[in-house]
Amino acid sequence: MRGWRAQLVLLALLASALSCARIKPPSGGPVDDTPATLLRGRPADGTRNTGPLEEVSLVFSEPVERGSVLEALHSDPPRLLRSVQWSGDTLLALRFWEPLDADVSMDVYLTPGWKDRHRVAQGDWQVMSFATGDTLRPGWLAGRATFKGESSRSLHLALQDSSGAVLRRLRPDARGDFVIRRLPADGRELELVGFQDVNGDSVFTPGVDFADTLRDSLRLTPAVKRRFGLKLDVIDPDEPGTIAGSFACLDTLPGAFFLQLLPDSFRLADGARPTGPLDQLPAADLTHLRWTSRWQATADSLAPAGLRMDAEGAYEFASVPPGDWWLFVFKDLGGGDSLWNPADEPAGLNAGPLRLAPGGAVTVPRLAFPVLDDAPGARHGGAP
Repeated sequence: MRGWRAQLVLLALLASALSCARIKPPSGGPVDDTPATLLRGRPADGTRNTGPLEEVSLVFSEPVERGSVLEALHSDPPRLLRSVQWSGDTLLALRFWEPLDADVSMDVYLTPGWKDRHRVAQGDWQVMSFATGDTLRPGWLAGRATFKGESSRSLHLALQDSSGAVLRRLRPDARGDFVIRRLPADGRELELVGFQDVNGDSVFTPGVDFADTLRDSLRLTPAVKRRFGLKLDVIDPDEPGTIAGSFACLDTLPGAFFLQLLPDSFRLADGARPTGPLDQLPAADLTHLRWTSRWQATADSLAPAGLRMDAEGAYEFASVPPGDWWLFVFKDLGGGDSLWNPADEPAGLNAGPLRLAPGGAVTVPRLAFPVLDDAPGARHGGAP
């Protein structure tokens, strides 16, 4: 009897515990990570001849976080608001103290960072443009300009058209962000130059100021009247880079492989520039080759006599000046003198120059070296 009572008490306690437990409903699917957008407005984006306006309405694609929207909300030209009225967190009505004047081109926009109800931030600009008269200038350019990937106080921007006329001069903000508003969206060719003002005159001087330029992506038309997410990164045109790669050894003879970068001024024995597989190099030690002045200026760090590779065949030339370079590889069988002996040591030259952009990196496809056959000349003339 006592056993039955104990079991009943246990069942009662278990039932009580289950009745008090909170069972969470299903999650309802994947997490919403799509930000809200400015869906439409009244007047509609691109509207002209609205006449004097006292109110503008914004409609969002989903409920939004009101405070973040109001913080990101701006108008150009700026207008004082008489009232702000929400409806369902998707409709925002803005009433001005005074009606907009005649023949005014106006932008109402939201800067990036405002959030929807799920706190998903909108990372892009949201813009609505309209005009009370015939003139509408809805063109926008926005992006980030940096110097070597970082913001710079010496960075300037200049926007010009195909005639060379400068339309705007401006400076990025502390983070490197910039916005250029109220541009004509009439299909004209535009060029945006970001430059590091080397000589301090605030005007771009080709050949003196470091610069980066955008052209093809800047044509504004009535169909595509705004360009966001533009990126300019200015670097020194002499900024060095790296050339790296690896190769597999197909030769069982003992000896160390050496690689050497030859500048574009390199010539073969007959004075011709190399155009394909190596025919011959003019001397074993290569000391008389006409290195460029940039190479001479950094010769100690670049070790132009050669670069030894690691056990896996990987190599890297660091701090290489930009330009065209030839990669020369040979196997040192002469007792470790680090000099190429054309009569006895296999060597090769890449089939074309390696073009290194300022601050860039070139990865050479994996090489198999040397490719040998019965002809003695092939030991010294094949490309690596």
